[in-house]
Amino acid sequence: MPKHLKFGPDLSKKLYSAIERDNQREDAGMHSDDRQTCWSHQSWSEDCDDQHNPR
Repeated sequence: MPKHLKFGPDLSKKLYSAIERDNQREDAGMHSDDRQTCWSHQSWSEDCDDQHNPR
């Protein structure tokens, strides 16, 4: 597991896999706004959307 992802009670295997998948898709050209996960907060994007996009 990459060192920047700290696997533990707050980072489930499903979330870890989704973050890695989003990283690969972004590396392949996907726009960062299309991520389903938040790399910065290591969470699902919908859980921290208000922290990135002021309403």
